[in-house]
Amino acid sequence: MPQPTAPTQPSPKSDVFNLAADRGQHRIAPLLNRASAAVAAHNGETEAFAGSWPTSFSKGLPHDAHGIVDAQAYSEFLEEVADPTYTDNTGNRVALFDMPAYSGPFRTKPTTGCADFRWRAWENPISGRPFGFKGPDAGALGIAPAPRLGSDELAAEMAELYAMAYLRDVPFEAIREGAKDADKVVSALGQMAWFQSDANPKDACGERLSKVSEARRVRDGDALTTQSLFRGSSQGCAQGPYVSQFLVQGQERLADCKMASAQHLSNQPNMSPVLPRTGLSPFDALRIDQRIEPQTAGVDYMRDWAEWLDVQNGADTTAEQAFGAEGLKFIETPRDLASYVHSETTCQAYLNACLLLLSWGAATDEGLFATGTDCRRDAAATWVGPHILTLLTETATRALRAVRNQTLQVHNRARPEKLGSIASLVANGHGAVLGRSEPLADAHLSKLESVACEGFSLMNAIAKAPSEPRFSHNAISQNGLPENERNLLLPMAYPEGSPMDPSFGAAHATVAGACVTVLKAYFRTHTLDGTRLTLADAGASAVYVLKSGGKTLEPTKRAEDAAYRLTLNGELNKLAANIAIGRSMAGVHYYSDYFDSVRMGERIAVGMLAEQLATQCENSKVSVETFDGDRLSIIGSGEHGSEIHVQNSTPELWWTRHLPEQAGW
Repeated sequence: MPQPTAPTQPSPKSDVFNLAADRGQHRIAPLLNRASAAVAAHNGETEAFAGSWPTSFSKGLPHDAHGIVDAQAYSEFLEEVADPTYTDNTGNRVALFDMPAYSGPFRTKPTTGCADFRWRAWENPISGRPFGFKGPDAGALGIAPAPRLGSDELAAEMAELYAMAYLRDVPFEAIREGAKDADKVVSALGQMAWFQSDANPKDACGERLSKVSEARRVRDGDALTTQSLFRGSSQGCAQGPYVSQFLVQGQERLADCKMASAQHLSNQPNMSPVLPRTGLSPFDALRIDQRIEPQTAGVDYMRDWAEWLDVQNGADTTAEQAFGAEGLKFIETPRDLASYVHSETTCQAYLNACLLLLSWGAATDEGLFATGTDCRRDAAATWVGPHILTLLTETATRALRAVRNQTLQVHNRARPEKLGSIASLVANGHGAVLGRSEPLADAHLSKLESVACEGFSLMNAIAKAPSEPRFSHNAISQNGLPENERNLLLPMAYPEGSPMDPSFGAAHATVAGACVTVLKAYFRTHTLDGTRLTLADAGASAVYVLKSGGKTLEPTKRAEDAAYRLTLNGELNKLAANIAIGRSMAGVHYYSDYFDSVRMGERIAVGMLAEQLATQCENSKVSVETFDGDRLSIIGSGEHGSEIHVQNSTPELWWTRHLPEQAGW
């Protein structure tokens, strides 16, 4: 039986490269060339665990009762992704991944009606293959290999996901204060070497960590506390309220909107002011409500083995989502954030943030012409509202293509819901079905079981979590399934679990990294001497937190949360982390998905910005503080393209910092 391998990216034709050079892409070509040797590296588990593939993505393919994928179906699927077949005489594609792979009956049914679940299609497995005419090519960017089974890093990632599920309905402000068992969770996680700053966690072979894994250990904040729990890695992520102000605030007054198309209150005396606490964001003449339709508290999914197995086989259970009856609310809990990132459009949060900053009158980068101070500028010219809004959406599209290239074309990493089944199989004496991965799976479970302190065990809490069926069952639904008395299946916020594509990288996180970088470049985030501007400097009148119940916003009473203390750069970093880690709070991504993907997205945005400045006919410059704290500038000469500068480094070293070749993986 042929062993599946990661598909390879086809090489573009030389004349296409020449066209790219004509539009300015030659300015970043050296960076892409340096990265090309490292972008196709994966962690090797596909070959190491061949036959059972417990840590590889297989959702939508047929699985046996233990959740082990059919070997032939798995091999054929990856072969088809690498080289799609085209058999339709009319020119239409007819490929294996266009048709259902699982043909058997599902064990469960929808809770309403008598119809069976339909099979759920994969999310365009080859969308990352096209050569692009804007920004860096999808195949010229990459992320380092994912953590391996048996490593301290993967165990810590899964422990954090279990902790998120356990605290899914606890308000962020309560977590921050250490209430509702948040303090116990922090103490338990702190028993793992991964979360101890003075410890030396190991990889799956018992060796010291790679430089990339060491970098992933660094988070914003001094140590693991209830304030830093579940936060991101970049400056500002652990400061202030958990949720970024760009996900809660509305517009101060309509008259403050700097967009040329806005109507002024002075011309509309009967119009009431729109305050930040209403959560209504400006969208030209309309307002966008920042509140969400919350999912029902306490209702998690895929804790029943039959339901978990149906979802792995491709059952489309998305319509089973339960929503609360309390009406719209602001993002108050991890479940609320998971609800937001379940249904929002890809770049919605960043468009809202941009519109909010424009309404505040936030200054643009000093290297760009200021609208209204130059006679050559008007509301539809370069580097004003319409331009930046368009650039956000286009950058998001390029980010999606790049991450799609990584998911199935390179890494093919299993989603957390499948890793939860590994822990459950081992805990209930079924580890032998995992084949060659069984010893590492044993080590993985042992590390998870160590997450305990002062009478609290995280895995005991998960095992005792509700596991009643959420779908309709019949008399034979449980026939032939493994005993699962110690239930360690990961509680999922969505009935369908993860999307129908692999985990590494993460689409939400890559788009977050790309779009936030564009916002940092367009808006002024630092003074000329490098001092970070605050939210107050950007035009925010206050920082808001939620009253209990999530229905109302009120100004924070904490001095450390004031608008003159929190930075604009930090709140933008926090916005990216909120969106990316919000997917982890649903159970569909790992922390490393966030860490690596936002940095890949950042490079996509830098490439896009370099092209934008290279094609302008006047001198211009934008500056960015990166997610790793670098000071990066892109300078357009007006006639001779653009250049990228990184303080205390080089563009080449910065571009490949987290790739295996440079990091010594």
